Amino acid sequence: MEKIGCKRFGVLLCAEDSEYVIKMHGGYSGVFLKMLEEENETWDMYKVSCGEFPKDDELSLYDGFVITGSCNDAYGNEKWICDLVTLIKKLNSMQTKIIGVCFGHQVINC
Repeated sequence: MEKIGCKRFGVLLCAEDSEYVIKMHGGYSGVFLKMLEEENETWDMYKVSCGEFPKDDELSLYDGFVITGSCNDAYGNEKWICDLVTLIKKLNSMQTKIIGVCFGHQVINC
């Protein structure tokens, strides 16, 4: 059961973890949690570059999403990128807040 007043966010991870980032931060998810996480917040991680996405029927449970960087082309034809663009369109239609970092910023505008 979630706490009343607790905010929920999702991080859409668009890159594989490097050995360095795993060693220093426990992965890219750790980097974003250290930067953004505050008290009374829940952060869910989705490895979208590996095809892991939030379920459509759970999207309304989120206050916002962060889309991370990637070495990939935001205009690429990889399935996960096309699926991410579809998800972004759904989130926009729901007026859900989205922050994009580097690749994430670019793919929001696709």
